[in-house]
Amino acid sequence: MHRLPALVAGSHRGVLPMADGSAAALVEALLADEHSTAVARLAEALSVDPPLALWSVAMAACDGTPPEDVGHLAAWLVEHAPRVLRWDPKQDRPLYVADAAEAALYAGRVAEVLEVAELAALAARSEGDEAADRAYLDGLLHEAPRWFMLSGRRSLKSASGYLPETLAGRKGYPVNPHVARTVEALGGKRAAEVPDDAARECRRRAAEAAARWARPAPAVATLLPAIAARVARLAQLESRFHETLEAEKLDAMAEFAAGAGHEINNPLAVIAGRAQLFLQDEEDPERRRGLALINTQAKRVYEMIADMMLFARPPAPAVQTTELVALVDHLIAELAPRMAEQATTLSRLGHVGPLEIEADPTQLTVALRAMCRNAMEAIGHGGHIDVALADAGEHVEIRVSDDGPGVTEEARRHLFDPYFSARQAGRGLGLGLSKCWRIVVTNHGGRIDVDSRPGGPTVFAITLPKRHQIHSSVQ
Repeated sequence: MHRLPALVAGSHRGVLPMADGSAAALVEALLADEHSTAVARLAEALSVDPPLALWSVAMAACDGTPPEDVGHLAAWLVEHAPRVLRWDPKQDRPLYVADAAEAALYAGRVAEVLEVAELAALAARSEGDEAADRAYLDGLLHEAPRWFMLSGRRSLKSASGYLPETLAGRKGYPVNPHVARTVEALGGKRAAEVPDDAARECRRRAAEAAARWARPAPAVATLLPAIAARVARLAQLESRFHETLEAEKLDAMAEFAAGAGHEINNPLAVIAGRAQLFLQDEEDPERRRGLALINTQAKRVYEMIADMMLFARPPAPAVQTTELVALVDHLIAELAPRMAEQATTLSRLGHVGPLEIEADPTQLTVALRAMCRNAMEAIGHGGHIDVALADAGEHVEIRVSDDGPGVTEEARRHLFDPYFSARQAGRGLGLGLSKCWRIVVTNHGGRIDVDSRPGGPTVFAITLPKRHQIHSSVQ
């Protein structure tokens, strides 16, 4: 038995046990080629490992993505495992092995929790599969702070600091009536909601699962920290490669846009000027409409070139202390009428307190507005968009996610190209995302990561430094 990466609350660090079997499942998930296979394997491990489920829920809550059931939790963990499976070499002891007494204490707790989870799910089955799945996850999480207190070295107050608010109450019950009634029934306070035979079978399966949970298999478990670090490093290198390629490509396009803009503006001015001159003396209505149309289209071309020039040579940011929570709330209020027109909901998740960075608030608003509008175009009608904020130490993370149709890998490579049309994947046409790139990457020294698959949700993850540094490519 080993330990998961510590959950941090101020100066306190809370540790949870990591079963060797679950460590093997995490290794499989990190190395799996098939996403669905990794999710299924990890869901199987999470369903019989309350500490791993609790740790994963706490980490997901920091991202503003509370899971609905074990399957959703497994999908989140597969996606984010390289990022969150990180042990602090100075303070964490991932290879710590519990003694027999401590292992038995944890195993007994696992059996109790699994019994509650299965009984609560059985009680909720009459309300449908979704209710049962939710009750099972809530059962895995019930009395969450006790995990930090089993060794006797943590107080309830300090243990609660590591957990989401919904799990950190004095008794730690999630808001699920089936779990609460199951706990009362097992404590003899009221009659059980399931037959005695079913209850005995649940207890038997829970005891067997707890015995498997505590079974040692250190060979793979001891390798997990190194494997997780190597996979995270490879993911970082891949991200940097794509980021560098994207930046070089956009810089080349910006140079082209700047040169072409100057060359096109001169003949365009002649065309527009002549059309206006002829319009002054023209009396024929049909010809007047034709000349007016020429003038209008020339103006449209001029505006497109102005946008291209803005993309090619973005203005330097007017940096000031910017509070992101208020900025996002203001943007949501601004977009609310248009969201209502297409029956789409827009919500802010994650960090709720003040979150300050050094940035240009106007430019950041432009970037986030463009991303939200891109998501609206992808959804078309109905659907949901989330803007999640997270404090990541020296950086902040802003995740804009939508439940639209997703994008193909081919379209993904061109998302930030000016005037690239990916409407077959539900995305728009223009300079919106290109300007996002210029604002976030060029003007603020941040980065943008995109996660999307056809038919699945799309997530744009913006990472920004809290302290602004002048980027070398700002003109």
